[in-house]
Amino acid sequence: MNDTGYIKMNRDEWVTYLDTQPDSDAKYEILGVGITEFATEYNPSVESEKWIIERTSRHIHESNEKTGSVSQSIYVNDPCYKFIEAGRGKLNYRTKILDIDMTRKSEDGSKYYAELSEGLVAVTSHMGENATIEYDLYYEGDPQIGYVTMEEKKPTFTAGDYAAKIMGFAKMPINTKDINTKETKEN
Repeated sequence: MNDTGYIKMNRDEWVTYLDTQPDSDAKYEILGVGITEFATEYNPSVESEKWIIERTSRHIHESNEKTGSVSQSIYVNDPCYKFIEAGRGKLNYRTKILDIDMTRKSEDGSKYYAELSEGLVAVTSHMGENATIEYDLYYEGDPQIGYVTMEEKKPTFTAGDYAAKIMGFAKMPINTKDINTKETKEN
């Protein structure tokens, strides 16, 4: 923490896992070995409309097309590389993408905010001069919101908005007075 009271987030506090066996019980492996840059691109679809009675357009944010492009140095014993390499040339190669914010945790520090998305992997390049594999991850549909617990650096995901509420990720309840009973209650 610095003198402003703000705490700077480090890149390793936002982690992404891939399900490396999506056709059976989920087996999440951390994405990051040999990767020096990864960001989720939202690719928003925004429609604009300029009314004749105004000088500035109005906008409607209709959707996002979340993707992430990866250039990964190949480490043959990395489970994510093995999974991605097996998808070279395959169409509709599926996975699940688990994004975890390690800065948003429960009071006891045992649970972390997470989003689980269906995913599609498209390999775009393999090998080259520096022994890399390049691929795009496509996030399919809306994510499931929830939390993970970690055991030996392996996440277990629990879905549901209730999970976020339990951990205090949702707005905290406010006290209001019920007009009929004049009693204070939580909303």
